[in-house]
Amino acid sequence: MAEKIRVMIVDDIAETREQLRKLLSFDPDITVVAMAGSGEEAVAQVVEANPDVVLMDINLPGMDGISATAKLLELVPTVQVVMLSVQGDVDYMRRAMMAGARDFLTKPPSADDLINTIHRMAKLRPRTVVPSSATTAAVAGAAAGGGMAMRSGKIITFFTPKGGTGVTSIAVNTALALQKQIGDSGHVALVDANLQFGDVSVFLKLKPTRTIADLAPRIEEMDVELLRTVLVTHPTGLQILAAPAAPEDAEIVRNSGVDENGGNRALHLILDFMQSQYDYIVVDTTHVVDDVMLALLDLSDLVLLVTRPVIPEIRGVRVFIELLQKMEFDMQRVGLVINAVDNKRMGIQPEAIERAMMPAIARLPLDERTALRAANYGVPYILQSPKQPLSQAITNLARAIRERFTEAEEKKSQPSAQGGLGRLL
Repeated sequence: MAEKIRVMIVDDIAETREQLRKLLSFDPDITVVAMAGSGEEAVAQVVEANPDVVLMDINLPGMDGISATAKLLELVPTVQVVMLSVQGDVDYMRRAMMAGARDFLTKPPSADDLINTIHRMAKLRPRTVVPSSATTAAVAGAAAGGGMAMRSGKIITFFTPKGGTGVTSIAVNTALALQKQIGDSGHVALVDANLQFGDVSVFLKLKPTRTIADLAPRIEEMDVELLRTVLVTHPTGLQILAAPAAPEDAEIVRNSGVDENGGNRALHLILDFMQSQYDYIVVDTTHVVDDVMLALLDLSDLVLLVTRPVIPEIRGVRVFIELLQKMEFDMQRVGLVINAVDNKRMGIQPEAIERAMMPAIARLPLDERTALRAANYGVPYILQSPKQPLSQAITNLARAIRERFTEAEEKKSQPSAQGGLGRLL
């Protein structure tokens, strides 16, 4: 028999505490283990009560709910705090989340909302903490416990030094194409690593309730169940790890520090774990070389650089390639995607771009109407207009990526063959 979810209720009005207790009594899997009328009482009781979830009123006399939340988490770091307030104000919500609250409900919450939230929070609370040195070793056990076969996922990172090249759109549609090609037996994830202004979820018309900012503080406790709770699933089966909801929440991810190579530690561990669960992990990025990008360069099996036939963008990619060469990066893990190709217009021809850098793995045709309609409606063009040339080009890009990895694996299995993905430069 599964253990009941232990809940503490903190509210300065006794009648409200009792109403919440009665609501929760209808769920046989929930038990109220403590009730407190102030923040100070909650702090005094939390260690002995050892709740899984705390329902915290934000407006308490003396120590308010936000301050009490911070104190509770100092004493019991794994407790999940759900903030309750009569004011559904965005600023209240943000302050509560910054203090460590995991969710926010407007008072009075409906019975369904309250009970569903408590169950979701209980899944997020770790029962044991895995030491940092054991994170990698825990992957195998977690996968086995989740009933999933161990995989060796390939990480494909899309990057461009300049904004406006269509990187997010290409990453989203490529991930969907990969999911379609490998079918129900395969698993594809899409990670939004643009921590401040990521909008992958907008391109997919999704409103995630959990993001990478919820996962980063729990990287030492990573398991399959926790990962699944944070990811959001698109109707196609593609799973998305969304970027933080607010720009300042990027600091939650960055607070994990950096690894020995200067890469973001949280992202490194998250992706390392996800490789055991997915066949392909597509990563969308921002336009700077920072700790996030350094982690991606370390982990990625293929870095796809995107440019349009525009001089500043071409120059930016060329400069980035020179940076990679200075870093002694394995250039066989780098590919080129030329976007917005239109042979009918005057401009730089793709052949000239390839001569200046490397052969392109894909040339995507210019189709502003299709791309804009897809972005504005939140329905990727590979789903909305699958027969359009742009969609067909993305399908071919996904196929080329898969073939590239297949060829690389075949070369590795031949002792006399050279490793890598083939000569690109």
